[in-house]
Amino acid sequence: MITTPDTLGTLDLSGLPEPQRLCFYGALFAMAAADRAIDPVEADRVEENLDLGGLSPEARKQVLSQAIQPPPLERCLLQLKDAPEEIRRGLMLNLIDVVLADDTIEPGEHVGLHQARQILGLSHDDVAALHEAAYVAQQTGASKGLRRPIGLVRPAEA
Repeated sequence: MITTPDTLGTLDLSGLPEPQRLCFYGALFAMAAADRAIDPVEADRVEENLDLGGLSPEARKQVLSQAIQPPPLERCLLQLKDAPEEIRRGLMLNLIDVVLADDTIEPGEHVGLHQARQILGLSHDDVAALHEAAYVAQQTGASKGLRRPIGLVRPAEA
């Protein structure tokens, strides 16, 4: 079980095709809006995740439009359901991170996280460990110093 914030690092999205990067960002916006309103703290958290470098001008416009009108969460998740495990787990971790940004999990966010777990093919244990990592990082203040999007750091093999 993950219990320390030092297990978190930065998730590299540069290898993802542009449509999948758009879906990754779209899922974060959709989760922030899951409770029918994007809290300013959640909006800031999503913004910290955005890296528009390497995206086409059209894709950049799409990301900005997602901030105004988030896409359906399910559509974004379905585009990433066959992504590498590191990306699927990283997306789930960042969805949890967005939800925890305002220190509350609203019913719509809970439903969204459940949907994400199912579509991304993650176990309850995986999601519990990801939730614990995000929660510990936020509670210890380590979350403020992380470069987003966050991902799990795998310990070096001995």
